[in-house]
Amino acid sequence: MYIIIFIEIVLVILFLGPKLFGINTFVVTSGSMEPIYPVGSLIYVKKVNPEEIKVEDTITFYMNNSKIIATHQVYEIDEENEQFKTQGINNKDNKGNIIHDAEAVGFSKLIGKPILCIKYLGYINRFITQAPGIYIVFVATLIIILINYILERKMEVK
Repeated sequence: MYIIIFIEIVLVILFLGPKLFGINTFVVTSGSMEPIYPVGSLIYVKKVNPEEIKVEDTITFYMNNSKIIATHQVYEIDEENEQFKTQGINNKDNKGNIIHDAEAVGFSKLIGKPILCIKYLGYINRFITQAPGIYIVFVATLIIILINYILERKMEVK
């Protein structure tokens, strides 16, 4: 029982702990940056200033004028227009050439720079932070606490 509670505590630390240090977590949902960031990975993204970004760095940003978030490699920086030109390193044409993203990323759309990637942890994050996973984890925790309470009471009676 304590193992399950320990695992839950570790997961909370992995998912929420970085926020205490200004680091955001994102689940990789497409294969555009494989093999560096495999689908299902959890990436940890640190906020940085646009001036800190160099060509070949990977950045996480808001796409276009939407709330869609992407993580791609910078292949060119247009300082005059304050834009990054990006590409998914696994987005290739039929000749194997990397296809550049259609639109440049404004400096204001920059979220940060990935500093860590943990394979498969994104799957767990998605499951336990959305229904029905969140309910399953909550109920399982309550059951464990209840069983532990009942067992302790039985031990006291003996």
